[in-house]
Amino acid sequence: MITICFIIFAVVLCYLIYNFNIDSQDQKQFDDMAQTITIEEDNDDSNDSDSGITDLINRNSDCIGWLRISGTKIDYPVMQTKDNPQYYLRRDFNKQYSYLGTPFMDSRCDANYDNNLIVYGHNMRDGKMFADLLKYREHAYFKEHNLIHFITPNGVQEYEVVTVCKVKNDDEWYNYTTQKDKESFNNLISHIKNKSLYFTQDEIQYGDYFLTLSTCEYSQTNGRLIVIAKRR
Repeated sequence: MITICFIIFAVVLCYLIYNFNIDSQDQKQFDDMAQTITIEEDNDDSNDSDSGITDLINRNSDCIGWLRISGTKIDYPVMQTKDNPQYYLRRDFNKQYSYLGTPFMDSRCDANYDNNLIVYGHNMRDGKMFADLLKYREHAYFKEHNLIHFITPNGVQEYEVVTVCKVKNDDEWYNYTTQKDKESFNNLISHIKNKSLYFTQDEIQYGDYFLTLSTCEYSQTNGRLIVIAKRR
């Protein structure tokens, strides 16, 4: 019996070590990519200087941009596969299996057009991927990390966090990508304010553009934490 328990323990330990090494390799791949992505200090959303994103898109056409929040570990490519929405849920940038996955944009979103771009990512216990989003539950953390950059071939879009909410995975905000009319938009903003942990500004207007980052949140069944930012 002792021998059997020892064998089981050894197998589990080897499995954990193997997965840790694989996850570390996947993270290193992202870290190496991040070194190639640059943001000019005086960027004016023009494409005069190459941020490095074009090279990544040439390597994998599913890549549509790069997400960066300075001072956090969130510094990752953003993928999109309209015909297979969750393709990168458990795949790395090179389309190989990865427990970490790669952040991906909602298949319904058009990154060049829509008013609300929704990006999903795992949050890992060791702080990888979107784990830092959970820190936005504290208003003090928001004040230190309120700017989000989304780098695309068309330039760098800068967003400012306006609210953080705990919602369910079927919340109506997830169905919002393109504005339809002012009344429905105002109703949706009221809904979000009711769900918010805090709301940082009242200057939300019909016609604004948003970036929504979503990850799992375990204080409720099928819970999600969403960080909503408005384009500056």
